[in-house]
Amino acid sequence: MRLCPAAAGTGIVFVRTDLPGRPVVSVRDFEGAAAPFRTAIKKGAAEVHTVEHILSALVGLAITDCRIEIDEAEVPGMDGSALDFVHAVRQAGIRECAGTRAEPLVVGEPVHVEDGMASIEALPYDGGLKITYTLDYAGHPLAQGSYEIELDAESYAREIAPARTFVLKKDAETMRAAGLGKGADYQNTVVIDGDRALETSLRFANEPVRHKILDLLGDLCLLGCTLQAHVVARCSGHRANRALVLRLRECAGQPATCDIAAREAGATARTASHDH
Repeated sequence: MRLCPAAAGTGIVFVRTDLPGRPVVSVRDFEGAAAPFRTAIKKGAAEVHTVEHILSALVGLAITDCRIEIDEAEVPGMDGSALDFVHAVRQAGIRECAGTRAEPLVVGEPVHVEDGMASIEALPYDGGLKITYTLDYAGHPLAQGSYEIELDAESYAREIAPARTFVLKKDAETMRAAGLGKGADYQNTVVIDGDRALETSLRFANEPVRHKILDLLGDLCLLGCTLQAHVVARCSGHRANRALVLRLRECAGQPATCDIAAREAGATARTASHDH
């Protein structure tokens, strides 16, 4: 995978260099890509999977325009966090682009989404982007707690980017049986069993909560523009995050409530119960 400069207004796009014609897929092209446990984008026959960590890094560093060249369907997993991506972007350097870029989406009224026990809402906020996340997996103290962050490049790189993906032990076994997570090990995926992490030391006492924020930021990148809001989430995963993106597009700041189970029954049927 190679990250390249892009002109202002391009947004963030992926180029599948291994396919005929080098098709381009925008981060906005996600509605037709169904993928459990991850976020994918798709346009025609071109797909890119597990985009959330690289997109999170770009959002966290306030990158609005980037062309990402990739020679297969899945983004490299690295160490399970966004830290390597942050280091690579900073090493390459970041520059301001002259020209017109997408206007930020400013939330004027609450936009609320529910998905069973999970919920996520975007509230009006006078600052930039603020995230409050509460995680609560019953019987697993390491996957419980709340964290809040006012997003800027430094706080993201320090407090969010290092947090690795996690999975409950019982879900890891289910994923393995389904042929998923073949590249996972105890160092790039925090496997939680009750009050302990198996065969690894946590980078933060609340690393799972922070990783949920990392994923959420990556999913918010699917808006295709920056967001000015206070996003409050409880136990949300990729499915609920993407539903919020759709509602924000539809509502454009107008009051809204969305029950995914009723509105997206097909997506619910195709998605596992714990959508990390």
